[in-house]
Amino acid sequence: MELAYYNGWLGPLEEAVVPVNDRGYIFGDGVYEVIRAYNGVMFALAEHLKRLAASAGAVQIPLPWGLTELEDIAAGVLSQSGIKEAVIYIQVTRGTAPRSHLPAAVLRPNLLITVRHITGISPEVYSEGVKVITMPEFRWEMRHVKSISLQAGVLAKYKAQQAGAAEAVFILPDGTVTECASSNIFIVKNGVLMTHPADQRILAGVLRQSVLEVAASQELEVKVKPFKISDLMLAEEVFITGTVTEIMPVVNVDGNIVGDGKPGPVTRRIHAGYAALR
Repeated sequence: MELAYYNGWLGPLEEAVVPVNDRGYIFGDGVYEVIRAYNGVMFALAEHLKRLAASAGAVQIPLPWGLTELEDIAAGVLSQSGIKEAVIYIQVTRGTAPRSHLPAAVLRPNLLITVRHITGISPEVYSEGVKVITMPEFRWEMRHVKSISLQAGVLAKYKAQQAGAAEAVFILPDGTVTECASSNIFIVKNGVLMTHPADQRILAGVLRQSVLEVAASQELEVKVKPFKISDLMLAEEVFITGTVTEIMPVVNVDGNIVGDGKPGPVTRRIHAGYAALR
């Protein structure tokens, strides 16, 4: 059964409610994580919770729970659900108070955890690849924070859908490729795997880090450095990464075919290496 946990309340997802004065609802004033469970076990849970704490600290939301306590709560909700292949969503908002931009001096954060069935992704996505589009970067300057304020990402995804694409890739004014609306991006150029550094320009994906570890174990040449849209257009391979989508091959960028138009060997090797970690 899909479940929700809210500040100690646990019940069916469709029965869960939040106060209208929750600052997450009013302002998008909160942070979150999305975790994948394989066969009832959450993948990289400690890494996700560490990033949750870092995001909360960056926006000055004090966490009243230790990471071990959060781990136990999330594990308990997952166990109660009985779902083996699941998506676990953890959200912390600043708290509940009458609407005011300046929060009250003392607020207790609200904790929401949901457990849902994983939404199936067609196997053809991985065997045939997807299309992406590029667009100018227009989000805020703290993109390393996993904020629940995702309207820019929603708009980017909507524009991608309108273009028949799976994802939108953000480009800075100087042509630097950063990341996508809800995923990180990698390219293979001249045999070298490249991705943007984990600075304030991107969200450092947990799966992104797993890809780097897999690449190191396979002794692939890797450069974690900024690259340009010209590099993206000339890449032999492109793939995007995310907790739910895993490693998704890209075969078309703005109508331009990537490589031979099929998922490449490096992408396939890395996806196989990641599958072995789960």
